Amino acid sequence: MRRIGDQSDEQATIDQIRINVAFEEMVVSVLAGAGVGGALTFVLSLARTLMGGFSFLNLTTLFLESLLVSILIFLIGFGASVIFGASLFAALEKRKRRNVWPYLGAATGVAIAVFVLLAIGVPGAGTIDLKAFTAIFTPALVVAFVFARRMQPHWRAAEKAEAEALAPIVFRIH
Repeated sequence: MRRIGDQSDEQATIDQIRINVAFEEMVVSVLAGAGVGGALTFVLSLARTLMGGFSFLNLTTLFLESLLVSILIFLIGFGASVIFGASLFAALEKRKRRNVWPYLGAATGVAIAVFVLLAIGVPGAGTIDLKAFTAIFTPALVVAFVFARRMQPHWRAAEKAEAEALAPIVFRIH
């Protein structure tokens, strides 16, 4: 029979809540990265278009291309968060590693994998140019740094709770 307030059940619940919060922050970070990737694609394409001639059709094409890039970045980032992000967070949380570097490495690894897939010739993909390179690697950096920034309050709270749990209990009678 389980006792009410069993420590292992409470810790498992707390760990699951931390993972859920981290996953939500990952999704927000991926949205920020998708926005940055789409905006950079639009700006670089607009600069190239302005050099060659401007028309409403070109502007519409640029907008749709940027929207497609943003959607693809979000889908890839969301998939990476589901596949790698939550388990990476859980493993790092057990080791008490709370900084940006592991997440930056994971995001860069996903960006390199996407770059390699495009470089070896995914059907329908164009050539790798500055716009494609920027749209692949910049969102990865943005995702990692936004995630770390958004997780800072959670990490500080976890460190404070762990420090309080290890501190000796002092009773004062006045």
